[in-house]
Amino acid sequence: MITFVTILASYSEIALKGKYVRRRLERKLGNDIKKMVIAAGYPEPDITLKFGRIYVDGVPNEAATQVSKTFGVVWAMPAKRTTASFEVVIDQVVEEARKKMNRGDSFAIRPKVVGDHPFGSRDLAVEAGSSVLDALKERDIHVDLDNPDHTFYIEVRDQEAFIYTEMVSGVMGLPYGTQGSMVSLFSGGIDSPVSTWLLMKRGVRVLPLFMDQTPYIGESYINRAVKSFEAIADYVPEEFHLYSAPMGDIMERILETENRRYSCILCKRSMYRIAYLFAKSEKAKGIITGESLGQVASQTLDNLFVLDRSVEIPVIRPIIGLDKVEIEKIAREIGTYDITAKSVDGCTVVPENPATRSNIEVITEIEEKLNLIELCQEASKNIRIIQSI
Repeated sequence: MITFVTILASYSEIALKGKYVRRRLERKLGNDIKKMVIAAGYPEPDITLKFGRIYVDGVPNEAATQVSKTFGVVWAMPAKRTTASFEVVIDQVVEEARKKMNRGDSFAIRPKVVGDHPFGSRDLAVEAGSSVLDALKERDIHVDLDNPDHTFYIEVRDQEAFIYTEMVSGVMGLPYGTQGSMVSLFSGGIDSPVSTWLLMKRGVRVLPLFMDQTPYIGESYINRAVKSFEAIADYVPEEFHLYSAPMGDIMERILETENRRYSCILCKRSMYRIAYLFAKSEKAKGIITGESLGQVASQTLDNLFVLDRSVEIPVIRPIIGLDKVEIEKIAREIGTYDITAKSVDGCTVVPENPATRSNIEVITEIEEKLNLIELCQEASKNIRIIQSI
């Protein structure tokens, strides 16, 4: 009996949607998987949409890792694909066991039968288990359903069956870009790539916007942002740009304020305004930031309230309730930590004692005196792309 290699991609949240939304999301996920696989240098795969599964054919088992990085995928399973014959399935399980099991190893059979068949999951489990024990009795193997050395998964779906032993954990979420667009304030530090990635995972098409505070930051600061952007670009199934807005003139003007304690709030509100103007021009519906409550002076609840008053669209803070250890854990998982943890030449405008509690009336009065709103409008007109993937 001829067998083929297929990567099964599973999803969960998509399955909860209504009929038409589900179909749309399934098609998008299938197309995204294809693009992600091609981007990794594999040949173009054949994609088949089935109820609860997406079949990825024409690529090697190793492509399962790339499939798993596609937003919306819960598991990617490289599997043997064969006919849904009871005898054939048992033979294939025994063959896999011969390849993988050593003397004294334990195993478990995990079957799933979908559709109308003359046998059920229990029938497969009993027969496959006893057949493996008989075929490999000289290796002194045994069954362990709780903590097996090897697990043999069987999925029988309509006229086909799939046998696999490996499940690559996916990033989950929703297909990229299905929930609209948002602008992300992207500094390239530990927090902003994590916040950006978390919203990408929820199906948001992200426009990362770097605020270039030159000459008040060093070249290493800019380079870190570019490298962080390149790291999260690995998860994006389409063309992806890093944008940059010039803030040097704004920073210079902020230095003129008599009360330097408000420098960080004035700077951050200016960033929000530029992001808001950029969002309007790109028809984006919100701003993503990497703020975590109480982490630094500008991220107290009082200051966040003042920051939000500078724009007219939602400001989403995915990591607002996480501490630094939790944020760093996510950064490691998505591959940005080693980049973002490096020391860089940071902003030189930060005051010695930044204000932790700002007053909106005081801040707006200072902004009017410094003509910051007009400078933000000018900066938004000079936004450019500094990196594309």
